[in-house]
Amino acid sequence: MTTLDSTGGAEGAAVPAAAAVRRRGGPGARERLLDALRASGPVSRVELAAITGLTEASVSTTVRRLLQDGVVVEVGRTPTAGKPRTLLQLDPGGRTAVGIDLGPVTTTCVLTSQTGGVLARLTSSAPPRESAAQLVDRLARDVETLIEGSGERRERCLGIGLVYGGPRRGSAAAPGGPPGTPGGLEPELLRAALQEVTGWPVLAENDATAAAVGEYWVARVDAARSFAALYMGTGLGAGIVLAGSAHRGARGQAGEFGHVVVDVDGPPCWCGGQGCLEAVAGPAAVVARALADPVARAEAHLEAGGPRSTVGDFSAVARAARAGGGACRALVEASARYVAAAAESLVNLFDLDLLVLTGPGFAASSSLYGPAITRRTGAAASRAWGRAVTVTVSSAAATAPAVGAAALLLQDRLAR
Repeated sequence: MTTLDSTGGAEGAAVPAAAAVRRRGGPGARERLLDALRASGPVSRVELAAITGLTEASVSTTVRRLLQDGVVVEVGRTPTAGKPRTLLQLDPGGRTAVGIDLGPVTTTCVLTSQTGGVLARLTSSAPPRESAAQLVDRLARDVETLIEGSGERRERCLGIGLVYGGPRRGSAAAPGGPPGTPGGLEPELLRAALQEVTGWPVLAENDATAAAVGEYWVARVDAARSFAALYMGTGLGAGIVLAGSAHRGARGQAGEFGHVVVDVDGPPCWCGGQGCLEAVAGPAAVVARALADPVARAEAHLEAGGPRSTVGDFSAVARAARAGGGACRALVEASARYVAAAAESLVNLFDLDLLVLTGPGFAASSSLYGPAITRRTGAAASRAWGRAVTVTVSSAAATAPAVGAAALLLQDRLAR
């Protein structure tokens, strides 16, 4: 039994979500075949062997089990010079999972199929001063409402993926840091409590990594391609997918893009560092400068003493910049130069050729940040490293984190 409190305490041990994601030693045969089927569509066993590098015997054995489990279906034959080959694909109705994107104000829940399609979506607002127990009850009700309203069979759902903002631990207690999860619970404790109440397996993941996996599934990024999703919400993060696997780090905190140091003599950051990108040029830093500048504040129509929402205020500054507000544009462009420099470092560290901009911050400001990142990453990439870096904006920014959380849950459960 897990006992909740608003300070993050609990009785009973929660299994770390990092242990639930099968990434140790690389994906096994089953997971490799599932990734190939997701990316390729109808494909034969011979083609699967060529795509994955597995032997035809291994492919045949694994496919037989996937067919028995109802995960894969046969969808006809393709003519060849010899015996026609049977085509396989993931069964769109085979398995589903719920993804929950737990924002500071709004919660987005999606029910996704194992092929990445969104079957149903539900958005709700967090009541003010919601306790930890109330939060868990609300999420459990939302999940039930989502599944019942979708018309999908409950037994097909394999579990819940839960998205949160910021580092895995300590965010709520760090002075000046990100707000943590509503209700004050650390993500692992919230995960354990939701799992106990719903009876489904629950996997917790940060928003940037989940958004990257969501792009991988929804946008059908090739399994062999390595890319990063740069996520801007209340802060800055990066989800990194290397050859089809989410790179999470030993404690699930890889991709803290906002804590790349861009100014060695810069301001202190809530994380304890100095000169971090988030402290120098993140959304909160841009908003603080806009509030301190009467011209920028007027352009963005920000109330100096009003209630603050970093995402909302930053979006207002970005809108004013796009509309021709000179002071706001100067603030955003200054931020974009730092973000572009950090993005170049990320590209060089991981040898990436694709960056996807996602999250509510980039949804409001990609027309200003995108060109700056493209200019910064393009010159050296083509001249020194022989690669062309593509910078694109997510077409599914509103749902990518929730879809990615559901996808991670599906990857884990289906690969067993």
